[in-house]
Amino acid sequence: MTIKCRWMGFTAAIVCSLVMAGESRAQEAVNTNAATMPSKDVWVARPKFSYYRFGFNPGDQSEETELYRAEASVQYGFARAWSLTLDVPIEWRTQELAGGRDDSDHGVGDLDFTFKYRFYKDDTGGVDTLRAAALFGARVASGDDHDFSSQSVNPHFGAVVTMVRGRHGLNQELDWTFNTGGSDDNNFGGNDGSSDALKYNTAYLFRVAPSEYTSATTGSWYAIAELNGLYETNGDNEIRLSPGLMYEGRSFAVELTVQLPLIEDLDHRAELDFGIGFGVRITF
Repeated sequence: MTIKCRWMGFTAAIVCSLVMAGESRAQEAVNTNAATMPSKDVWVARPKFSYYRFGFNPGDQSEETELYRAEASVQYGFARAWSLTLDVPIEWRTQELAGGRDDSDHGVGDLDFTFKYRFYKDDTGGVDTLRAAALFGARVASGDDHDFSSQSVNPHFGAVVTMVRGRHGLNQELDWTFNTGGSDDNNFGGNDGSSDALKYNTAYLFRVAPSEYTSATTGSWYAIAELNGLYETNGDNEIRLSPGLMYEGRSFAVELTVQLPLIEDLDHRAELDFGIGFGVRITF
């Protein structure tokens, strides 16, 4: 009986640790950071594909813009509670110009290097946790022309707090960017303008299934609701509503999101009509 109990306790500990690791990773929403990261010497690859449609752009006077974006993201846990992420965006744009003319172009946006340091962690039992992390890095010129790259180095810093309580998860992210270059003509709400910018994001995640983890659990479904805000020092302010859905397995995740305008007080860049995004995450 003693041996059996010890074996059951050992099995439960393994299951709990696997569940906790999966639940922590799952608390990162599609468009909002989280105070989670891969363990030391673990990589996370995260390709994402998005489509956006924008209305009139006061910068270049274009009537409508369709933007296709492919983002390659790689995150590496290089030390305990530390990670480095590299984001590389590639964009294709089709614009309807004044007078009915069309124009198309493609290029590589600024490369974004972001360090994440988790300075607080309180795991209170089961999957419940409270974590906080600092974010700092810079967006640097990709070498492409000014239509896609800022031709400058743009430092940014911020923080994110993640809380998990049972089937519920909450993230709050703030990130400030010092834009030393950039152009309002090619700013579509991605911190690419000429003004400094504050990104403020809130994400809520609910684990739809399973209601409880067991040793047979191989994956989980999450419903996501995000508020993605961007304020610029030129006075522009925008909040997007971003509902989404995510499935996470043991070593991968698949995510889908829609972005809709909620608040738009914009005088220097185009207003969003709608956006849709699809991505995957692979851990190795």
